[in-house]
Amino acid sequence: MALGVSGLLVILPTVSSACQPVTTSASVSSAQVADAIAPGSDVLIVGDSYTSGRGSTSGVDGWAQDLVADRHWDATIDGYPGTGYVDTGRTGSSHYTFGPRLERHAEDVDPQLVIVQGSQNDWLVDSSTLQARVEKTLRDAEQTWPDAVVVALGPSAPLPWAKSTVGVAASVSAGAAAAGVPYIDALAGQWFTAANSPGYAAIDGGHLNDAGYQYLADRVSESLDALAAPGDERCA
Repeated sequence: MALGVSGLLVILPTVSSACQPVTTSASVSSAQVADAIAPGSDVLIVGDSYTSGRGSTSGVDGWAQDLVADRHWDATIDGYPGTGYVDTGRTGSSHYTFGPRLERHAEDVDPQLVIVQGSQNDWLVDSSTLQARVEKTLRDAEQTWPDAVVVALGPSAPLPWAKSTVGVAASVSAGAAAAGVPYIDALAGQWFTAANSPGYAAIDGGHLNDAGYQYLADRVSESLDALAAPGDERCA
């Protein structure tokens, strides 16, 4: 790790990796997840600006890129800033929401794992509308790739921005449960705290910096490992 001119290395507080906040699904076995997350797996990740890497030094290297590199996957990463399950971002077109983008990938990818990330951009969407859209989007993904493991990753913003995403997380969690899809809950896991958020947040406060994205990638990786663990080895 390269140090700055001052030679100061700051150790950022983290949460325990012993038990990650994941909601399992009876329709997805631990063995299926283990196969889907193995090195060399074909993976599709669809999300918002976190997936595109906004806030990182390069502007294009986010948690998804870090996770794919760390786990040695062959991946298609589709991150579009400002979008969500419902939110169209600045485009103003539903063509850029998660569902249609997943549908377009059906023609060119055959993933073993599909991760749908976000989105805090849906924070103004009515909860019942968002939940229904999440459920439909995830069910459609399962129908498009019946042999793939589909996983939903909820909002994962640093504090204080995360406070505005509590309702979004609840709706995404409920939609994922209705679709029978495992859900990774960064808010419930308190991945971003008052102690570590200043070191992980980008200048705008709403995105992550390089260290923050690597941290998020590590937590997601641990959560996937938890889903792949046999039932008697999972957290109580």
